[in-house]
Amino acid sequence: MRAPARKDFSQNRDDRSPMPATLTHVVAAVLRDPSGRVLLSQRLPGQHLAGLWEFPGGKIEPDEDAVAALRRELEEELGIEAGACRPLVSLRHDYPEKKIRLSVFEVHGWRGEVRGREGQALRWAAPAELERLDMPAADRPLLRLLTLDGYYAISPSPAALGAEAFIEAWQACLEAGYRLLRLRPAPGERVADQLIDRIDALSRSHGARWIASGELARCYGWPAHGLHLDSRQLMTLDERPLPEESLLIASCHDLEEIRIAAALGVDLVTLSPVQATSSHPGAAPLGWADFERLVGYSPLPVLALGGVGPDDWVRARALGAFGVAGIRAFGWR
Repeated sequence: MRAPARKDFSQNRDDRSPMPATLTHVVAAVLRDPSGRVLLSQRLPGQHLAGLWEFPGGKIEPDEDAVAALRRELEEELGIEAGACRPLVSLRHDYPEKKIRLSVFEVHGWRGEVRGREGQALRWAAPAELERLDMPAADRPLLRLLTLDGYYAISPSPAALGAEAFIEAWQACLEAGYRLLRLRPAPGERVADQLIDRIDALSRSHGARWIASGELARCYGWPAHGLHLDSRQLMTLDERPLPEESLLIASCHDLEEIRIAAALGVDLVTLSPVQATSSHPGAAPLGWADFERLVGYSPLPVLALGGVGPDDWVRARALGAFGVAGIRAFGWR
């Protein structure tokens, strides 16, 4: 992992221009073929964002729930009868001319042959191809999620466990099926190069990605798949600290921090604490109701953190989050 060349992210920042008062609720589907490619539909001439490639879907009518709207749109647009529709994530995006709430579902199977019933072009694309396509800004945060599962295991300090015990615990997380892991040293802790090499080799041998955190200068020298910013780092940076191909995650505790993360070009955020935790006894928990409210305004995919575990994944998804993150509940002690 390396530091990026300087890049202007001003186009992502809030220009504070007045926004329309109404919010349009839109649904979209992730459909995959047997090789893992996802289906995209090209917006027709005369439509908002004409010519761009998007995940198929459309607006929710006043008398519909999200799943009913998705099933109707897929039948109207593609001529298919959708199978099980499971929540993936919900995002908010404000265009200059309109603002939308986008609820995305993974569609597990369908009946019928996919075709463009409204005259729109269709294409199947591998997840790695999507970054090169012209897509709506509201869809772009979804691209990183297509190869993740919404579980984020965060380690304790390696020094607190000792090198061998830490590697055993890291391997246990991998063998439990977790494929996104964060190395979280204590403040000022120096992690030996030999331990970094073992973490990297173990993770890659399981097809997993690991995320560095801590002092940025040290993290840049590690072969991690990405970087996790704490809230202090988030508030002091004025540009994305990684190239686009690396995964950037940030710790957030309120909507202001989420919006700052979006302006910085962050890919995912953790939002905490959802519930009371023994590790931060003085922190007031959000509770699930306020967590859902904040997720409803978030322009970025959110992972629930703090007093939650893998068993809360379904609940988090139902509330619009992408998944869950944690330490103890993911097997670390």
